[in-house]
Amino acid sequence: MPPKGKKKPVDFNNLGTAGNDIVQVPHPIISNVVSTFSLGMKLDLKKIAEEQQFVEFNPANFAAATLRVKEPRTTALAFQSGNMVCTGAATEHHSRLAARKYVRILQKIGLRVSFNNFKIQNIVAAAATGFTIKLHDIAADFGPYTSYEAELFPGLIFRSIEPKLVFLIFRSGKVVITGAKHKSEITSTYESLYRNILVKYKDIDGSTSSSSEYRNQTRQNKMVKIV
Repeated sequence: MPPKGKKKPVDFNNLGTAGNDIVQVPHPIISNVVSTFSLGMKLDLKKIAEEQQFVEFNPANFAAATLRVKEPRTTALAFQSGNMVCTGAATEHHSRLAARKYVRILQKIGLRVSFNNFKIQNIVAAAATGFTIKLHDIAADFGPYTSYEAELFPGLIFRSIEPKLVFLIFRSGKVVITGAKHKSEITSTYESLYRNILVKYKDIDGSTSSSSEYRNQTRQNKMVKIV
């Protein structure tokens, strides 16, 4: 167990394989790629929205205008500065393709915009381990490296250093990964997490997968130990 102190992420590169090379790791599936790019000029969002039905803009609610394309199915936020955010793509390639489509759409309505500074900002993925996980035990053994407040949020938060990712681990065995800039970061780091931590905290007792019931069971167990 690491010494108590200031919270810091675990260095997954130093976990090793712990003899789990034969373990089959379920592949994470990307659910959202967020990218940013620049149009190279400022936009009059109010005027564009008034002239183009496909542009949604309500400055009272949000400072950006909203655009959408069906293929790749994404949503883009256009800011007055000319910066844009593209969300919803399933791959890095689709995110870039969608970004270029938004630029072409704006060019077709007469705006002299260009495609600049494209960058992947965040990739979100999810995986299912196929077994329930002892979240309380992980929090107890890796306390300085995790955050687990079951009364506030049902998932345990686990962080890695390089690459800098955040893992949301749920009692049911579902894991959400966020913060990646490349798919390869998710694949390698999740594999290390799965082989060296998750499989070691598999709940072989087969108790409930419900987060609320697990929280109540943990609380009851604590009370019994106190008594």
